[in-house]
Amino acid sequence: MRILVFDIDGTLLLSGGAGARALDRAFHERLGVPEAMKGIHPDGLTDYDIIRRMGERTLGRALEEEEAQAIRDRYAFYLKDELARSGGFRVLPGVKALLDRLRREKDLLLGLATGNFETTGRMKLAHGGLDGYFRFGGWGSDSIDRAALTRIGIERGRALAGGSVLEGGVYLIGDTVHDIRCGREAGARVIAVASGSTPAETLRAMDPDFLFDDLTDIDRFLAAIR
Repeated sequence: MRILVFDIDGTLLLSGGAGARALDRAFHERLGVPEAMKGIHPDGLTDYDIIRRMGERTLGRALEEEEAQAIRDRYAFYLKDELARSGGFRVLPGVKALLDRLRREKDLLLGLATGNFETTGRMKLAHGGLDGYFRFGGWGSDSIDRAALTRIGIERGRALAGGSVLEGGVYLIGDTVHDIRCGREAGARVIAVASGSTPAETLRAMDPDFLFDDLTDIDRFLAAIR
């Protein structure tokens, strides 16, 4: 078996800012602070870390656990609305065709390694029609630390495979330098995709195993993982 773990935002889809707007609404409702996401670049961060930074930036202190939990709950509530009216939401080029092909390969297990909370990450996938492809994941709700959740996701994939994973047969697919770093730390080969906000030259400087402009070339992708 081979294990493929995908990032979500910037790799599979773009939410058109729906996540940031939902977090802003949740923070404003619970703590009375507008535009708390201003100046925070979410690429590579876990949702826990984003909420922590929102508190530190706007309030100058760490949030209490009950405050963070309340924001998390309201974030999920508002995300549904923001996704529904996000004109910029889109599944990225080639993604559905690639996932359809990969799902037919009996020696592949498809999973996720994402900073999204599981609840809200699944909402994004469902909105894009991608929720049926992935059998396991490491989520932002598993850990505030990106490297830790990546390892958790891969271990869940290994458990699902029952120990029959080929040596060197774990691949992480992501669009940021954080994906490359965390994939390496977890012992995965890395397929970097310049489909998010990180330029290809920045990704190339991190020396991923493979670098694609997008996921439209199915044959090239299959050659990379074979």
